[in-house]
Amino acid sequence: MAEVGRPGNQSFPELAATWLPPEELRRLAAYKVLLAYDNNQAGQLAAASGDEAGIERRELGDAAKLVDTALGYLLGSEQKVTVEGAEHAEGEVPKPGATEAAGLQEWLRTWADKELLTLRIQQAERAAVLLGDSVYVLAWNPEKQRPTLRVYDPGFFFPQWDDEDADFPSRVHLAWELPEDREAGLKARVRRVTYELGSRFRGRREPGAAVPVEPWASVEDDVLPDGRGVVAGGHQAGADAGPAADGQGQFPGAAGRHGAGPAGSDDRLLAGHTHHEHDS
Repeated sequence: MAEVGRPGNQSFPELAATWLPPEELRRLAAYKVLLAYDNNQAGQLAAASGDEAGIERRELGDAAKLVDTALGYLLGSEQKVTVEGAEHAEGEVPKPGATEAAGLQEWLRTWADKELLTLRIQQAERAAVLLGDSVYVLAWNPEKQRPTLRVYDPGFFFPQWDDEDADFPSRVHLAWELPEDREAGLKARVRRVTYELGSRFRGRREPGAAVPVEPWASVEDDVLPDGRGVVAGGHQAGADAGPAADGQGQFPGAAGRHGAGPAGSDDRLLAGHTHHEHDS
């Protein structure tokens, strides 16, 4: 693959954004290449890379059909939530725990309908088949009093690993660009939502006691796109930050619109959340 960060790269000029971490550029460029095949635009991508004959290249077949076929075999004809033991609740003498399992199953299926679970799964798994990656965000919504589920394009996803051998990253950024809004007086900026692991433990803990499970806490802010390290290291606050613009997010590595776009308010839901807005 061509060096995505080299000066004058015609294929991925948007990947020259200074807020992107250099170690992520190859992954983001790979998403764009795969998306080009998915949209039958590989020839146009080759032409943009300097291959003058690329625009005349014939693309036989439809790569998207291969992806959709693989997705169909992966998901099957239907998807539904099942709880072990719920099938025994309708007997004359239900087995112990069957009634509770059936109640839980009904609650989960109602939740799945409200959260469009089937659609979310199709969005995420299609991205996984095409790109090898997908991102779900399952977070508690205090207003709706239930967990909400969102799917993000993996091009918005930037994990931070403190230890290469760790099972999970200690911090995860979801970041995308918001275009300039002249009517509102807002400059182009980067919206960033940060989820960070933090201990739930409050108060004193006895020596030798088990360490509690750590939940994700989230922080959301806006920063100018000309600052380096937006998605690397600590939280950076930029001037000229503006409110979230749902549905208007752009990202240099975004793989397309198979997954749901940024959904501002619903992604600020986890325990310990602090919402930052920075004015000039």
